[in-house]
Amino acid sequence: MKQRATVVCQLGTRILLVSREGSRWSLPGGKAKFGESLQETAIRELMEETLLPAVSMRYMFNFSGTRTCHHVFAAQIAEGLTAEPNNEIRHCSWVKITEVARLATSVSTRGIADVLALPPRWPSVSPSRRQRAEAFILNLRTVLEDAAYSG
Repeated sequence: MKQRATVVCQLGTRILLVSREGSRWSLPGGKAKFGESLQETAIRELMEETLLPAVSMRYMFNFSGTRTCHHVFAAQIAEGLTAEPNNEIRHCSWVKITEVARLATSVSTRGIADVLALPPRWPSVSPSRRQRAEAFILNLRTVLEDAAYSG
């Protein structure tokens, strides 16, 4: 199974997606180079694909797709910076977390977005769009605040 560092960037209730020419939307990321940690890979791939430098990068969870294991990281980026497509990436877009399922994305991107938008105490009924958006903000804020306090 391939290993991939996958990066989640948040802007309010929006998540950063990238795409290659003629390809589906996905989260930024890629494979590690020889001797590179997955966190180093996440930082490098985010910069290479979007020209966004990460202020911090925090590991969140693994997500296994059919052929790839995604090591998902939350990136904190400085306010006011704009994602610019670079290298093989042709498009960058900030998409509402509740709209990801309606886009042509990879199955893994959709699955990761679903996990990120789960309320901490998953109710017995499906959460509303507003609850999913609020959960997304809370989930990412919690991860990034933990990173700020742990050095």
